[in-house]
Amino acid sequence: MQGIIIGVVLILLAGLVYWWIRRRRRTRLISFVALLREPLTFDPAVLAHIASKAWNADLGDGISEGADGFIAGAGIINTIFHGDRMFLINSFPEPYTPEVEKAAEGIADMRIRDLFCEHQAWFSCDALGVDGTTSPQEVLAWYQQLGKLFAELLDENCLLIFLPDSNQAFPINDETEAALRSEDPIEKLNETLTVPIVEVSADDAAMQKAQEKARQTWPEFVAAYEENTGENYSVKSPVTRNGNTEFIWISITAIEGEKIYGILGNEPHNLGSLRLGSKVSADIADLNDWGYINSEGEFIGGYTIQATQKASRQRRRR
Repeated sequence: MQGIIIGVVLILLAGLVYWWIRRRRRTRLISFVALLREPLTFDPAVLAHIASKAWNADLGDGISEGADGFIAGAGIINTIFHGDRMFLINSFPEPYTPEVEKAAEGIADMRIRDLFCEHQAWFSCDALGVDGTTSPQEVLAWYQQLGKLFAELLDENCLLIFLPDSNQAFPINDETEAALRSEDPIEKLNETLTVPIVEVSADDAAMQKAQEKARQTWPEFVAAYEENTGENYSVKSPVTRNGNTEFIWISITAIEGEKIYGILGNEPHNLGSLRLGSKVSADIADLNDWGYINSEGEFIGGYTIQATQKASRQRRRR
């Protein structure tokens, strides 16, 4: 009977802590949030097994305590006690924010925006006890432990990973799990990001000026390409499939006459069967930008990048 009472008290405590950590501004929310297609629930016994595997620990069976800690489950909120650390595993059958479409308006990357709009539920792995005085080394240690657990919980139901502490979102790809299990999960997740797809108005003055500059200096790119004085020779050009057109970077394999040949240098948003690495061609007359890395390691070109970044900042301020 005493054990049952203690368990109930712990569950209630977890709920109170969850409420407090979401509202106390001085507390840092060190957390990995999974935005989901469909709601997900966690069985304490299964969660105990997964966490024990992720951390190479004994956390019991979801009912009784293990040598290294235990799980206290309460439906949408589960608490993990491991050593001197406490974690919350939350699972809610509703969107992460009540106004999804409105929140999505501030997301510049079209790929991330679409995935965000698609999510219907979420779960999170939260660290408890982190605030403004916590050292960067300790924060990293929390992320390392959270990342290993989060990697075990991910599956095809997850659309995006969201980091509340930095307001970053990451689509899931083949590199995601390895990044989460790495020594610096945040740094490695950033390395998984592809070139963002940002909407820019056709009459945007800055973009028009940048595009004109790229076309005027095109002979400089051709000369460098033919002399092979650098690497990563790429152009940005419109590519159309199934009625959708995207201005996308193409890694050059050949320039012949008025045509550019190459492979897609970043993942498209909505170009049918085309993917990163797909073979494509483009007309030089439609050139939007060019860039390469010279023999000194400097990036040359990329005139539209600044205009794209400006458009991205303007969308985030909406």
